[in-house]
Amino acid sequence: METVAWRLLPGFIIAILPALFSVPASAEESTLINRPSLAIDNPAVATQLQQIIERPDFEGLEVNITDFQGRTISREALSPRLQNDGTYSLADRTRPETQVIVRPAETVSLKLTREAVDLPGGVAVTRFDGADSSVSEGWFQPTLEASPTPAVWQDDLNRYKMRLSLGLRGENLPENAALQQPVTVQFGFRGLIAEPFDAVTLERAGIENEKHLDFLFLPTTEQPVLELRSAITDIDFPLDAMPRIELRPVRDAMTGLGLDEVLVRVLRLRPDGSTATTTGRQTATVEVTSGTAVPDPSTLTLEDGEAQFTLRSRGMTDATVRVTAGPLSDTLTIRQQWPIGPVLAALFGGALGGYSRRFSKQATSGSGGARIAEGLAVAIIAYVAGVLGVGYLALPVFVVSTEAGAFLTGALTGFVGVTVIETLSKRLARSP
Repeated sequence: METVAWRLLPGFIIAILPALFSVPASAEESTLINRPSLAIDNPAVATQLQQIIERPDFEGLEVNITDFQGRTISREALSPRLQNDGTYSLADRTRPETQVIVRPAETVSLKLTREAVDLPGGVAVTRFDGADSSVSEGWFQPTLEASPTPAVWQDDLNRYKMRLSLGLRGENLPENAALQQPVTVQFGFRGLIAEPFDAVTLERAGIENEKHLDFLFLPTTEQPVLELRSAITDIDFPLDAMPRIELRPVRDAMTGLGLDEVLVRVLRLRPDGSTATTTGRQTATVEVTSGTAVPDPSTLTLEDGEAQFTLRSRGMTDATVRVTAGPLSDTLTIRQQWPIGPVLAALFGGALGGYSRRFSKQATSGSGGARIAEGLAVAIIAYVAGVLGVGYLALPVFVVSTEAGAFLTGALTGFVGVTVIETLSKRLARSP
């Protein structure tokens, strides 16, 4: 019995050797392929898929073909040697048609345009006729349109604005054709500040099914990028934006009533906010769109991308000024404030000047409170007259715009005013 076993052992070893060596090969193959591969058991299907990846959309690009479950097939799988490999049949003959995703293997960089551009990638629809034939039923082509391009600065939003229209265009498909499964599209950003987008779902072809997004962004680098990621395609869109101008005041408030002015710098900037030094000159106009203020000058010349003007107050309402240089513009609002400090200084000076009249040798007898009240009344009248004089008589502004000037004016007018009141009172008392 033992002799028989020893005689059978060499044959048994020879029989199991192929199986032993086949295990490592299968394991190695499974490590190289992360997902189950699609088997092409129909030569007509292989021919059609070869035609799909030779579309102009994929010229020069490595292409992957997957189903909606993520099972993939590479270019090499289209060769006759591998057509019968694998465990999954692409041609599901229980259905009249099959949809497969055809997409670039790598992320593609693409420029946005004002016209709807075909994005590399799509969904092919194949109808099977008989056991060994297939015909192309159609193609779902993802498209994206951006307007305006380059993006234009919106000074009221303090952002660049662009409207994106994302959809599917059908080729040789019935009206309102739908994908086998909806495709989710997500957006990301690099080198810019923007509010994140909600995921967009594409399901049906046609303009009426497009998704529209308002894209507000602020670049932080020289080349911002909009990222599109989906099961159909992965694309990076370098964004183009127009230069812009920015108004930079030395302060955001000034004293009203024509008593103050603010210096405003006008800068030409790149989209990321860095200064854009340009050669030559560019003319810009300055206008007050609301409120009361006077720009000086009203026409600017931007040399090397920079200019400046002064904005003088007039009245008490906030002033909004707009600077326009060709297609570029920016607005700025300056608050106009009451001259509370100078008014209080003028009143204090008037009270002090009126009260000091009692120490004069020619002063008549009277209470100090009366002289203070008279000094206050005269000082406030003099202050209002000074404000009007600045606007209409070109009086020095510092007389009423600064606390020191207002105090001195109030003190002098208070003293003189009380003296005048006393003199008039004496004459009235002497008259019959």
